[in-house]
Parts: sequence; C-alpha cells; structure tokens
Amino acid sequence: MKRARDIARRMREMLTQDKVGIKEGFSVALTGDLNRLLGDYFELTAPTDVDITQSEDGAYLVKICAEACRIKQFDTTLDVKRY
Repeated sequence: MKRARDIARRMREMLTQDKVGIKEGFSVALTGDLNRLLGDYFELTAPTDVDITQSEDGAYLVKICAEACRIKQFDTTLDVKRY
C-alpha cells in the first residue's frame, strides 16, 4: 500500500512540475523545509504533501497537507506571565 502511495505522489509531483514549471530541486527543497518547520510544532506521522496549481490569471494556489499524531508543547516569551 505504501508503495502505491509513493508512486501516486511521485506521479502527482511530475505532473505539477510539467504544468506549473516547477523544477524537482525546488519541490524537494520546499517539502524538506516544510517537514522541518512543521516538525518543530507537530509530531508528524507522514511526510508533508504539497500541491501547487496555477490559475488562469497566473496566481499560484499552494495546498499543504500534513499528518500529525500530536502537537508539541513548549513555552514562548508570550506565555510568560507579566506583572
């Protein structure tokens, strides 16, 4: 099942690259950056999926899908009580 999902993902990436003009290096870099960024906030259970399409007016629609099993908890300076 995982193999079929990987093949489908790869085919979708190839079609996006052809249609929108995105090179493979860009796609790999974007996905890697998103996995690292989202991994700081969530415990990801699958690699991030990115779908980029282009409308007739030239605008890009970027859909990012990520699966996680939990949200990581941490405090920021905004969480510190002020007196």
